[in-house]
Amino acid sequence: MRAGAHSGGVAGALDADGRARYLYPEITGYYLQWLASLATRTSGGEALTEPAEAAQRWLAATIAENDAPPTRVYLRGADSDWRNSAVFCFDLAMALRGLAAAAAQRLIDADPKLVAAVCVWLDRLIASDGEFDACLVVSRGAAVPDRWSTRRGAFLAKAASGLIVASTLLPIPGRILRAAKATFAASLQRAQQVPHDDTHAFLYTIEGVLAAGDDPHARAVLPVLARQFASLLERADATGYVPESAIDRGVMRLDVIAQALRVATRLVVAEVGQRRPVLDRLEQTLIANVQANGALPFAARREPTPWSVWAAMFSEQALAWRQRVDLGAAASFDPYLV
Repeated sequence: MRAGAHSGGVAGALDADGRARYLYPEITGYYLQWLASLATRTSGGEALTEPAEAAQRWLAATIAENDAPPTRVYLRGADSDWRNSAVFCFDLAMALRGLAAAAAQRLIDADPKLVAAVCVWLDRLIASDGEFDACLVVSRGAAVPDRWSTRRGAFLAKAASGLIVASTLLPIPGRILRAAKATFAASLQRAQQVPHDDTHAFLYTIEGVLAAGDDPHARAVLPVLARQFASLLERADATGYVPESAIDRGVMRLDVIAQALRVATRLVVAEVGQRRPVLDRLEQTLIANVQANGALPFAARREPTPWSVWAAMFSEQALAWRQRVDLGAAASFDPYLV
């Protein structure tokens, strides 16, 4: 959003006329992470400063210590989205991770009051066993369903590793950091024992490991994740796209294709390098769905909208990385993975 009360906020989805359906703190965190990634790959860092600062200001206006921050801020009329009945560990972690990445690239000076407000809510998400719960119900509005995003699972590796990396740059309390480390360790165990059936969540798990830095525990689990990912690519080879879940419903999610391409550029081991043909086909599917204005729909084989903001960021990074990485080289980690 370039003007008005929500200037700096980043949309999750856009209609055909380019208007935002809702703004999304999680995706605003992704946006800060993406700007930081761009700064590492381009020479125009100065041009990224203003949007990064605006995004931080919007987050500061949206996340307060006392009032539960909304998961999605709808702009046109009231909405009974169940997501606004809870506060999510993942979303808060993505916001802090984005702030840290932008600060590392000197796009912003991280706002200590905003960091503290996010940490207040993260603290409330720490359970008695020292790990983060996936979400905290804060409203008696629409019921919060039992699904992967509302319960603990391996996907929280991305949230936990993001907080661990962010703690090197932001004033994150020790209690939060200890919970992040406990959650990361538990997520690595879950990744090996009960990997997600939902492909989006499964790829979040690997992204969390790849964004953790050269952590010995993360490196130790990579061979297992590589085998799981190679199995996913086998299914993609058979269907022509990345299945949305273990039960293939024929939905060709472009954000998931972009996630798979990103993982393939970083999880560069033999099992993945042998799958270059299917990866090339997935890349062409992604490119074929880019609209004339640069937008991407959420899923192919449908109407060309809604346009997905996070799919666009995932895809830009995936395509940029595929130009630079030689599959089959040593595994690499990247803290700027969006």
